[in-house]
Amino acid sequence: MMQGQSIKNQVYEDIMKDILDGVYEANAIINERTLIEKYGVSKTPVREALVQLCSENVLNNISRFGYQITPILPGQIAEIIEYRKMIELGALERCFLRLTAEQIGELKRQNEEAERIAHTMDSKLHWEANNLFHRTLCSYCNNSYIRKSLEDAMNVCTRISNQYFTKLWNESRISDGSSHVLLVEALEAGDLERAKIILGEDVEAFKKEIL
Repeated sequence: MMQGQSIKNQVYEDIMKDILDGVYEANAIINERTLIEKYGVSKTPVREALVQLCSENVLNNISRFGYQITPILPGQIAEIIEYRKMIELGALERCFLRLTAEQIGELKRQNEEAERIAHTMDSKLHWEANNLFHRTLCSYCNNSYIRKSLEDAMNVCTRISNQYFTKLWNESRISDGSSHVLLVEALEAGDLERAKIILGEDVEAFKKEIL
């Protein structure tokens, strides 16, 4: 039973990784037979993984046809951004007085790496650097439930990024990351209110770039 469950979980994680990595585009169709051959497993764990992904609204089951990668609509983008702001601003307030020089230094190093990546014009690397910065800052609140909530929200945003960002990057509509630099400067200055404003605007910019 445990073995079967672990196989199902691995298949689930592999399918989700392919979705987050942009292997499958929004509205793409995948089917059980292809996944069974790809992972070399039986039908049961593949079907169970697909059912779970459907329950999470990542996939949509189209009878006798396959499973469609669910596109993320503008209204859902607005909702996930509102949710992220609630999580991230709350986490910032919680960790602000406990931030260490080492933690701020880590954020600075990530900003330096993001600046280097920006010159590569690789939209996927750009998004991964942005994702890491937000998750790292949130992790300083030392609350596993808050971190998990942001991780789930950022996974949705990764799907949004895959769905929209290549076109936006080509049109030069992606922010340059300077808000992360300003945010770290506000943290160093001990200015919580300014840091909250910058963080909120940075999260909101993700929606504005797309919509």
